[in-house]
Amino acid sequence: VGERVPTVSFTVDGIVPETIVRQMNGENIFLWSGHNYAWEIVHQLGIPAEHGVVRIGIAHYNTAAEIDETLESVHRVIAMLRQERS
Repeated sequence: VGERVPTVSFTVDGIVPETIVRQMNGENIFLWSGHNYAWEIVHQLGIPAEHGVVRIGIAHYNTAAEIDETLESVHRVIAMLRQERS
């Protein structure tokens, strides 16, 4: 993937970030939630400070397959959580 890789932060309408993180961590895919020291940006975006964002941090040693697996799991978990809400 290279030596420098991004950290991705996101929210999902109607789902508290910590809920996504707990579900993903239960599947041994470890993400974080919160403001991650960017509280001012989180505030300016209108995101509740107590919720923050979901944060995915990858590293130079992660493979493309691992990243794809993580993204597939994120999509699946979000779909499951949305279905539980309805």
